[in-house]
Amino acid sequence: MKKLFFLASLVSLACISCKSKKEAVKSADNKPTTVQNTSDSTVKYRIILSFTSKASGPDEEKRKQIMAYIESHPKKPAYSVTLWGREGEFDYNLTLSELKSKKEEDKFIEDIKRIIGGSDMVHITENSEKLHQIR
Repeated sequence: MKKLFFLASLVSLACISCKSKKEAVKSADNKPTTVQNTSDSTVKYRIILSFTSKASGPDEEKRKQIMAYIESHPKKPAYSVTLWGREGEFDYNLTLSELKSKKEEDKFIEDIKRIIGGSDMVHITENSEKLHQIR
């Protein structure tokens, strides 16, 4: 009787764990992705915004403010996203090729720095190749 109960419990546990994995894979397949995979790692980005985490995910409020600024900018600078961390860390990579002068680029970067303020969860890197690889 004990062996039968143990065997039934073991089979039930195995079925439940298999079902959970299938659902997790299925939901990940349905999620839209914003990651642009650029295979050329020698691209020089004018600015890279790295969103880090301190055990609670990246700073969502700063991300929203930066995205609102980029989307409302008259030149609509293009960007790619690199997901690289286990807690949702990511980079926004911008070449700023839409901005025609150095003065426009400097103003854009100055505005981004103003939005970030004193946040220690968003880091700016200028004139660099991609910092992280896609996970």
